[in-house]
This record gives sequence, structure tokens and C-alpha cells, in this order.
Amino acid sequence: MENPKKAAVNASVQDTFSQTNATAEGIGELLSMEEIKRRYPQEWVLIAYKELNPDQSVKTGELLAHSPDCDHIYERLPFRTKPVAIEYTGPFPDDLGVLM
Repeated sequence: MENPKKAAVNASVQDTFSQTNATAEGIGELLSMEEIKRRYPQEWVLIAYKELNPDQSVKTGELLAHSPDCDHIYERLPFRTKPVAIEYTGPFPDDLGVLM
């Protein structure tokens, strides 16, 4: 039997996520980063990576979530037990700085 608190948290996360623009299409598929970029242009993606390139960028992984709004992706992070990466599939503006 599932812990009632855990079930309530899981249900509330599902309810919150279902209200976003993110869709379930492609979720759970093992895809290359090129395929993810092709399917979800200019979106934020959450990927449980399976293979990394020598520069530590994602080569292949399981798509966990995608959305044009990065906040929707960050909402999915607290419940991850796999190593994950968050990527943006579009171009970044020249005047944008990224901290890692």
C-alpha cells in the first residue's frame, strides 16, 4: 500500500504539471539529442541521460518532460532519482549569460 502523504504529493505534482503547456507526447522515449531538438524546437526539456558526449553534453536520454516554460521543467526536479539534464533546444540570445 502506498504511503498516503507520498500519494498526495505525487497527485498534486501530476495535477500541477497537467495544467501546463507541456504535453505527454514522447515522454519516456529514449532519443538522441538531435531528435529531441527536432521534435521540440525552442523548448526546455528534462532528460534522464543515458549517454554523454566527451564535452559532457547529452548524446542520448529518456525524455521526462518538455515545455516552452522552464518553470514547468523545474517543477519536475524534486522527484527525480535518475541523473538528469535540463536543456534548451533553441538558440540563446547573444547577450545572455549562463552560469553553471
